Amino acid sequence: MAFAEKLKALRLENNMTQDYVAEQINVARSTIAGYETKNRQPSHEKLTSFAKLFHVSIDYLLDDNECSRIVVSEARTLPEDARDLLERYQRLSIRSKKDLMKHLQLLELQDEQRSVKKD
Repeated sequence: MAFAEKLKALRLENNMTQDYVAEQINVARSTIAGYETKNRQPSHEKLTSFAKLFHVSIDYLLDDNECSRIVVSEARTLPEDARDLLERYQRLSIRSKKDLMKHLQLLELQDEQRSVKKD
């Protein structure tokens, strides 16, 4: 999915109008329309603003192959610390996400070793 499609999908999923997004990003509504129709490409600063507004990573917005993401609105039933972790994870680059997964695997191994020692 291309940036234009992702932007429109995120906007609609969050029940936001082009006017509202434009106000939040500090651009004209016609600029948002241009982004959604592939006529315009946002600057790095605007991409950062979109990522913060929709709680996704810039990689998610730009990578045509990056389709998976956790919808934070669906995670509202989770405890606050888990929601915070999800939001922060989504803002990471793909490389940082991979590094984080490696660290989690190490922590899981440490926990397993600790539980074996207790038994």
